Amino acid sequence: MQGKEQMSLNKEGSMLTPRLERLKKQIVNARPEVYAERALLVTEAYQEHENEYPTLQKAWAMDKIFRHSTVLIKEDELIVGCKTPTALGSPLYPEFNIDWIENEIDTLSIRFETAFDISEENKQIIKEKVIPFWKGRTVCDRILPDAPEKSMEAADEGALFHYYLNRSIGHFNPNYETVLKEGLCGLRHRVTTAWAGTDAADKGKQHFYEALLIGIDAVAALAHRYADEAERMAEVCQNPVRKSELEQIARNCRNVPENPPQTFWEALQSFWFVHLMLNLESNAYALSPGRFDQYIYPFYEQEQASGGISDDDCQELINCLWVKFAEMTVVKEAGTAKASNTYADFQNLNVGGLKADGSDGVNAISYMCIAAQSALMLPQPQLSCLISTKSPHSFLLKACELARQGTGMPAMFNADEIVLSLVEKGKTLVDARNGGINGCVEITGQGNDQMASSGYINFAKCLELALNNGINMVTGRVLGPQTGTPDQFQSIDDIWQAMEIQIRHMIDLKHQYDTVAKRVFATSSPALCTSLVMDDCIDKGLDYHDGGSRYTQPMLSGVGTGTVTDAMAAIEHFVFTKKTFTVAEIVQAMRDNFKGHATMRNLLWNKAPKYGNDNDKVDRHAAKLVTIFVNLLKAYTNDFGVPYGADMIPTTAHLPFGCLTAASADGRFATTPLAEGVSPVQGQDLSGPTSVIRSISKIDHASTVGSLLNMKFTPQTLAGREKLKKFAAMIRTYFDMGGHHMQFNVVSRETLLKAQQNPDDYRSLLIRVAGYSDYFVMLSKDVQDEVISRTAHEIC
Repeated sequence: MQGKEQMSLNKEGSMLTPRLERLKKQIVNARPEVYAERALLVTEAYQEHENEYPTLQKAWAMDKIFRHSTVLIKEDELIVGCKTPTALGSPLYPEFNIDWIENEIDTLSIRFETAFDISEENKQIIKEKVIPFWKGRTVCDRILPDAPEKSMEAADEGALFHYYLNRSIGHFNPNYETVLKEGLCGLRHRVTTAWAGTDAADKGKQHFYEALLIGIDAVAALAHRYADEAERMAEVCQNPVRKSELEQIARNCRNVPENPPQTFWEALQSFWFVHLMLNLESNAYALSPGRFDQYIYPFYEQEQASGGISDDDCQELINCLWVKFAEMTVVKEAGTAKASNTYADFQNLNVGGLKADGSDGVNAISYMCIAAQSALMLPQPQLSCLISTKSPHSFLLKACELARQGTGMPAMFNADEIVLSLVEKGKTLVDARNGGINGCVEITGQGNDQMASSGYINFAKCLELALNNGINMVTGRVLGPQTGTPDQFQSIDDIWQAMEIQIRHMIDLKHQYDTVAKRVFATSSPALCTSLVMDDCIDKGLDYHDGGSRYTQPMLSGVGTGTVTDAMAAIEHFVFTKKTFTVAEIVQAMRDNFKGHATMRNLLWNKAPKYGNDNDKVDRHAAKLVTIFVNLLKAYTNDFGVPYGADMIPTTAHLPFGCLTAASADGRFATTPLAEGVSPVQGQDLSGPTSVIRSISKIDHASTVGSLLNMKFTPQTLAGREKLKKFAAMIRTYFDMGGHHMQFNVVSRETLLKAQQNPDDYRSLLIRVAGYSDYFVMLSKDVQDEVISRTAHEIC
């Protein structure tokens, strides 16, 4: 490899070789584009196998894709394999939902959220060869007839947001380690052995094992096709250095993932083929590497012992892998694009944490991953540092140095709290220690867990319904149970009781929808490649969607915690303590969007006590909301008897939910954003970062599946070694208090405003949005404005 090229400094002082400079430039300058090839191949496969069992139909579809999709090795690449010909290219997945594709294909390039180009040639293929076949045959077509009407109405009116209508069930960290240790040949042996012991009358398992073997052979064939292409390119290559690289790439692809890797380079290539396989199989959310440093480190250690590769070359390979992550994206329908406004697809890569025996998990790969993000500053993968009480201080400081660069990474997670939470949710201690983070901030097992996020519930809308006797203030329609008119509330506890009833009602509607949707996936949309890399699916003879994985964890995300907390605090303060207003007067002002109520609005917004300022009287409302949500969810289970978990994140759903929510009792105007995660309301945390973490630590984070805390600092406040140490100490303090997660924007308001005005000058400006980072100039203006509005803190 060209690891000896003269390296150059990026603007932050990190080293990049010319190769990586060129590869990064392709990402930064890429225009997201939709391609029709996968959609056409999967359509042809289903047409050819129309009368087969669904499991075999899916297997032959994967076979068609892996054997016939375009194989492309780009200049400078050392890790190969791509979904589409260009960076930020997206395939289409018509088997899940064709209606949105038909309705939006001509407007993808002009929409406000995550626009995608699409050529006329690709449009024609989709319109003429794909859409006609899939009408009435998709997963969505099977869900909608049985989806409860009231549940769909709640989504239409902004109380709920449903997953699964357009994308597959996701949010999992696969067991890449299995393929690295055994190769596909080892999986083939396990499947063959399990199949041999299966009752011939059990057609479901018979078809399942047959389908897995078809998939294994197809993935091996894909790798061999890349080997063939590398050999072809090497034969005509005039550059002796690149020729040697291509010859090695060919040898790598000839060996992995079919066999266990023999080198560090092969290990990364094998990992990438598995990751690519999963991303070509479905458009599932958050297919995350998880504990990457733990399963890659043995191959680094092996080569270090033999002297086979230098640290510089290892770093170059990891950097090249980083670029491959950044190429990945999935086009979404318009509604999902509003709730999840990003081209990134939540590939969460964890470093640090604990080993299975409870010892510190930080290793050389942990530091190399931090170095990769420091040098490349790309929006993917989402780098998460798992910090335990055993983590070296040097590791935390290195993570803080990266955070100070202003990329919104890494996210910081409390590894000890993760273990406690996973054990509380039924994992063994070993599986809990091996577990990590998926998606934005969600905890999950590694390679053994279906942590199925199903969508969002709007807490602010629930409070609106509680205060208005179940009537949606925006539409005037009855949306929830009758829980009392405003004049009937005699205490803040009365309002909380009404609020709890409204939340329970929405959870019930969400559960009804989820049950229908998940049963459709279990019966008609198998995830065969996923089942290969999820523990116990092969042994059980059950698909990942049908209860095959060792654990399942249904989950619902709560949105608007800070908004509801401030609203409850304002009502308690001005109605039940100071007697300034009545509940009825505040509710009327909410209906009027505070028009004619300027004095009241000023008091509610500017004079009421606020969450995020270490005020116990306020903060107890946040803790109460989370406790109610967690406890209500425990009464609802999936088809395998596992209770729902609570996830306290919005992605960007706090914006579209805000658009559909009336004014709130904290003084927020109608249609404006809600608070995100468990963070305070934007601009209301005025007492410094220590007060913020004290407020939020009063929530029982371990009872949830994840909770998101966003904080913003000005660059100058983290300048210098001493400020960096104080920054690290703040993180330690929050985790000692039981906090789950922290993430940071280190950027000035002035820089963000300039980027809005002159986007071409700031194409590489990377910021933290919600549970992910993205290029600021690629976000819609409402998301940009929400980021700008957040409080900028200082380290004293």
